[in-house]
Amino acid sequence: MQLITTNTALRSHLSRLIKKYPNISFAVAWATSGTDAFTQLLANKHKITKAVIGTHFYQTHPDVLDSFTDSATVKFMLQPTGVFHPKVYVFWDDKGFEAVIGSANLTKGALNTNAEVSTLITHEDSPSLKDELLKVIDGYWTAAKRVDQAEAQRYRNIWTAKQPELLKLVDQYGSTPPTKSAMQSKVMGMDWPTFLAEIHKDKTHGFDDRLDLLAQVRKSFTSHPTFNDIPIDTRLGIAGLRSKSLKHSEWFGSMVGAGVFYKLMNSSEPAFSQALDFIPPTGTVTKDQYQAFITEYLTAFPNGRDGLGTATRLLSMKRPDQFLCVDGANLRKLADDVEIRRADKLDYDRYWDEVVVRLMDSPWWKSPPPKAGKDLQAWQARASMLDAIFYEPTK
Repeated sequence: MQLITTNTALRSHLSRLIKKYPNISFAVAWATSGTDAFTQLLANKHKITKAVIGTHFYQTHPDVLDSFTDSATVKFMLQPTGVFHPKVYVFWDDKGFEAVIGSANLTKGALNTNAEVSTLITHEDSPSLKDELLKVIDGYWTAAKRVDQAEAQRYRNIWTAKQPELLKLVDQYGSTPPTKSAMQSKVMGMDWPTFLAEIHKDKTHGFDDRLDLLAQVRKSFTSHPTFNDIPIDTRLGIAGLRSKSLKHSEWFGSMVGAGVFYKLMNSSEPAFSQALDFIPPTGTVTKDQYQAFITEYLTAFPNGRDGLGTATRLLSMKRPDQFLCVDGANLRKLADDVEIRRADKLDYDRYWDEVVVRLMDSPWWKSPPPKAGKDLQAWQARASMLDAIFYEPTK
């Protein structure tokens, strides 16, 4: 009997056992392709007598189903109730057997990064164990199903659709796996009362004054059919530029240093107004609507000099419930708190996944709206008001 506690040892033993023995039977909760062990198993699939692989929570990769469609020896556990959760591998010949029993699935995580513990047991440790294990696997086999190509394709379609949600369960937003839990973030775990108390603490600008500014902006949007119908001086203020008619216009992200943006805004560039038309005044803004906004916004900058700050400033003013203007005054603290790596490389695509979607997953964002008053106004501007927590004056 031997304890297996490292990924390296687990990979080594599985590789050795697959090569050595003519008979293989196993049952695992999940499996993924792309590992040496899985590749070796496919090369030796004629050795498999009975195997059962689970599909719960769509943790098994679709390539695994494709590899064993209409298989006579590999079935999949599809029952919707309970969780199929065993991890047992049995290898044998006429002389003896070896079995690996423990926490490790046949996945990339188990073989490369997870903390797993398994036990290697041989016929010398327990001569009767092989028959007992094979009987258990037989029981799983009876309940499991063979999968044909059409079913495998349907599983792939569902798996693909669920991937964004599955990644969010492990606190991954965007393509980079996280190195810290969301519960280590000050913001991501806040409920609404805590969030409200935090934005009330804004000593630089002030809670009431921030809401007053956003109320003026909201009135401008609701009382004019398009952005370019708003008077130019107010429009400049909404864009984060200096304005006589909109007090504190540079709060929530000052854009006074964006010279090209100022010139275009001052000349009533139609692309900005047309881009904002893609953003609905109510309801959840979709990724497609956001991307349509970005596509149109970029047409105003055929020679470049566009920026995420100016784009998100416009978005955060029209829909302060969903968008936060990210700029040099809040990005450092935001990135540190929620873990946005290489925040200096944050672009339009990453902003949606790593800022918008992430914030919309937080308890304070998902909270029901207060009944009325300043609390309701703050809730209606809750994404933009995050600036009150992360703002730090720039030199």
